[in-house]
Amino acid sequence: MTMTGLENDVAAAYRNFAAHEAHGNSRAYEAICALIADDERALSLIAALPAAKRQPNLVLASARLLGANTDDASRFVGFLREHWDAVRDVVLERATQTNEVGRCATLLPFIAQAVRESGARAIALVEVGCSAGLTLYPDLYRYVYVAEDGRTVRRSIGAPELTCEVGAASEHLVESALDVSTIAWRGGLDLNPLDVVSGGGAEARENTRWLQALVWPGQHERSARLGAAITTVRAHLAAHPQDAPHVMTGDVVDDLDRLVDDVPEDLHLVLFHSAVLAYVDEAKRDAFERRMAQLGSRPGGFTWISNEAPGVMPRVRAALTAMDADIPAGRFVLAVDGVPRAVTGPHGQTLSVLGAG
Repeated sequence: MTMTGLENDVAAAYRNFAAHEAHGNSRAYEAICALIADDERALSLIAALPAAKRQPNLVLASARLLGANTDDASRFVGFLREHWDAVRDVVLERATQTNEVGRCATLLPFIAQAVRESGARAIALVEVGCSAGLTLYPDLYRYVYVAEDGRTVRRSIGAPELTCEVGAASEHLVESALDVSTIAWRGGLDLNPLDVVSGGGAEARENTRWLQALVWPGQHERSARLGAAITTVRAHLAAHPQDAPHVMTGDVVDDLDRLVDDVPEDLHLVLFHSAVLAYVDEAKRDAFERRMAQLGSRPGGFTWISNEAPGVMPRVRAALTAMDADIPAGRFVLAVDGVPRAVTGPHGQTLSVLGAG
């Protein structure tokens, strides 16, 4: 059997994923993707999917949702071929989306700083690309910030516990973050928002299973963190139903105003996004940045926090070039109102203020 050019492209994508993304992060996915890259039947099946649906994260998670075992790469690929119709149905229905609450450890200090600088007693917190909305509740989790000298700063309430290593000159920033002002209104926007907190309903259970399937095999800490966050937010909303987030389905630019218009005008609005804008094109990122600049004039005040790969946001990218900043591979850049402020770990595991030292 001779592979088509499209199948060769899929093989290259899965081989690249194995070597550069799964390597060092998930042995199971590294082995599985390497095997798929050499399996003509699997490649032909994946190649028949729409372009946006061929990505390894989506295909592998869909198979896992249906019970594919990641302990044996050969068996996993066999399951993929044997149960392809069911796998394809999940792939076409679902989308890759994570709700990594670990990022709250790097977002929280800058949310708190925005509150202090605005003088607001209470804020509205909005997330673009909110997925299941778990990162809209940073005030519910426990935090441990570990400085370079081993000193720790703790916020000892809530679950899960989020641990973040902080670099030089970051200690004061995280110390002041632990006094979180009231979040009086929460809102989110997502192309496919997921409900995982409305009790024990079937939809919430299936969405929870999907988010867990998107956590790579072997990343037990992330899986436990996700489960604990769902439990915490679910319990909080059972006791405080009035604190449910205002979540809308929509596009990051075309539908943003519908959400922002619902935010009480007297509240200082803190809008954030993390690992989201990389999935839209440059024109949409430009339009998004222009809208962020316009929101600065809203009556209650506005702060924009972005936490993306260094090349994603045009304004941030230009600022990094002007700073001649050297960002380590695999790290995000957190910016406030378009100004780069810190380098962060993609799952919230590290935080280093830019320009420190």
